Amino acid sequence: MTGQDGDPTALAEDTAAMERRAQLRAALAIVARMAGVAEVPAETPDEIARRADAYRGATPIARRRLDALAAEAGAFASAGIAALIRHRDTTGRDCAPAASQLMLEMRRAIAAMDRLAPLG
Repeated sequence: MTGQDGDPTALAEDTAAMERRAQLRAALAIVARMAGVAEVPAETPDEIARRADAYRGATPIARRRLDALAAEAGAFASAGIAALIRHRDTTGRDCAPAASQLMLEMRRAIAAMDRLAPLG
């Protein structure tokens, strides 16, 4: 199996981009719990496959931008989660307000990625 244009490297890039998005959604579920928000609905396997197809069908420029957004969002989500845990563990205080803000930013990043490769 190969990625766009039959290139095995493209398959690896497609897989990596979708994996980063999946990791971001998993992190979003953790942050939502920290914010005291109901569970974030999981994407179905069909939705995941459709997202991957949309990514593969996006223009190269959109794909590069999506990759950059995924990397940026992953970095701020990771740093944010670490800060929330550190705050909770060192102060013992509720971190729900900060978690809610991080959750909002993560949702915005995922929505921006989805706009770059919309489902058809």
